[in-house]
Amino acid sequence: MPNRTKYFVLSFCLFCALASFGTTHTFQPDAYMRHVKFLASDELQGRGNGTPELNKAADYIQAEFISYGLTPGGEDGTFFQKFQLTTGSQLGPGNKLTFHIGDKSLEASMQKDFVPIAFGEKTSVSGEIVFAGYGISAEEYKYDDYKDLAVTDRIVLVLAHEPRENDPSSPFDGKQLTLYGHDNTKIQNAKYRNARAMLIVQDPANHEDSTKDLADAAVSNQVDELGIPALRITRSLAQRLLDAQSKNLLELQKQIDEKMAPQSFVLTGIRIQVDMDVTRVRKEVRNVAGLLPGNDPAVGEETVVIGAHYDHLGRGGRSSMSPQLIGQIHNGADDNASGTAGLLELAAWLAKDPMSRRRTYLFIAFAGEELGLRGSEYWASHPTRPLQKVVAMLNMDMIGRMHDDQIILGGVGTSPVFPELIKTAAAEAGLKFKTFQSGYGSSDHVSFYTKNLPVLFFFSGLHADYHRPSDNWDKINAAGAAKILSMVYTVASQLNALDPRPQFTKVDDQMTPGNVRAGGGPGYGAYFGSVPDMTDEVKGVRFSDVRPNSPAAKAGLKGQDVLIQFAGKEIKNLEDFTYMLRTHKPGETVEVVVLRDGKPLTAQVTLEVRR
Repeated sequence: MPNRTKYFVLSFCLFCALASFGTTHTFQPDAYMRHVKFLASDELQGRGNGTPELNKAADYIQAEFISYGLTPGGEDGTFFQKFQLTTGSQLGPGNKLTFHIGDKSLEASMQKDFVPIAFGEKTSVSGEIVFAGYGISAEEYKYDDYKDLAVTDRIVLVLAHEPRENDPSSPFDGKQLTLYGHDNTKIQNAKYRNARAMLIVQDPANHEDSTKDLADAAVSNQVDELGIPALRITRSLAQRLLDAQSKNLLELQKQIDEKMAPQSFVLTGIRIQVDMDVTRVRKEVRNVAGLLPGNDPAVGEETVVIGAHYDHLGRGGRSSMSPQLIGQIHNGADDNASGTAGLLELAAWLAKDPMSRRRTYLFIAFAGEELGLRGSEYWASHPTRPLQKVVAMLNMDMIGRMHDDQIILGGVGTSPVFPELIKTAAAEAGLKFKTFQSGYGSSDHVSFYTKNLPVLFFFSGLHADYHRPSDNWDKINAAGAAKILSMVYTVASQLNALDPRPQFTKVDDQMTPGNVRAGGGPGYGAYFGSVPDMTDEVKGVRFSDVRPNSPAAKAGLKGQDVLIQFAGKEIKNLEDFTYMLRTHKPGETVEVVVLRDGKPLTAQVTLEVRR
């Protein structure tokens, strides 16, 4: 059938469905906010993965599903689908930090003087120490603390954060912390310069308390294996080292900030030994799934999936956008109590919809999203409904902060029926919209898109409270969220009734709402085009997919390949890979090695500009 004729037929079928299916529903902001206030309350402590509070949230969602009359959609006749996650680490008895200054030795006290902040194999390293400013190398800002500083086999002492942290005119994106200011980036930078370990000290110019509870930064909040030992130390301990060089930590920071130039040097006559004893902690978490069965014998086994993640950051950890506030509750009202509350309200109203329900609805609240879409990825790999009978997946993530009645919609190009469908649904809900064609991004719909399923992503936009303790319920635009739910309700109802089921389309598009949500800019490096599988059970980086027409695709790389080497450097995890992309430029051709079916394969990838 010619494309034009096919499009006409699809459009006509959709028009008939829309004309015969009055699906608009008005949601109540107060009912919606009841869920948001509970999920984003201090009682739930930020719903961190592996915490009792996340389990409390799961139990709440299950109880709501039961009250609406949903049936179990999880495993073994339950509402739950259980899986294991690496949620952090625990400290063993062998963690030590020993200084040798001249003929004197000093053994620092763990928890009082230092805490590990990245974990790996049990190890012991020693070496001379160098001060490397903020530990940043940022060519685009013409700034490099490592200029003319040899760090091979040495231990690096650096300041936390980045120059001119509170200066709106700072070249480092004003007051917004860039990737360069995060501990993980600093550690990777030192690692690939062959440093043996890193010590990070809270910068004194912008933060008053020099000894504030080191447990806030402890490895128990981290899930990263970064390749070298890394510790947070107190200012008093750092200053004791600098006293031997007649240097002052605050003055060094002020000089760097004023000149925007390195003040790095070798600390003579000092050696340090770092002993690390940290083990990975894995815990069970649960997806929560409820069903509304379809009643059409012909298509009742087909499923419309509606999802939202219910986990957040707990008390911060590596993903906090306010690393200086790690330890405070990150309530995650918009991210994503807003979407979970929407999931519950949609389930409640679709359960009592008087219209005929042809297909089955599956409502899933995902855990593990903040650790890399782990819950949705697990469901897509271990589906509780036949994957080939999933009609589409609708994902709500951060729908609580809408402005000017405008919604951002991702995945619009993943089925030819979507453009007309969302146009009608938005008009009925009184919404304007901005669209992105691709089904990629940084939320749970990606796990379905990589399985070649149509997806729609509903997102109200990024804001200054994203991944910060200030993302609280009182900032939620409940009336706006209610309008979004009216739109999702219409879309879901029409997909349930539509005949035939929507076709799937793969989209070549780098720019997605997930990229907008996660941020961008120079610090994110060159474009490669793989979609990483976030599992931590593989050494290297497994690709869940490769974007069409991307550098990776042009080089012949495929989904399920495992990247183990990039430009001659070993790749052990996603942190290694992202660091290497930041240190290579568009236009460069790099040699990569992947494992395909367990066998090494070498490819030449020409990096491109990130659009």
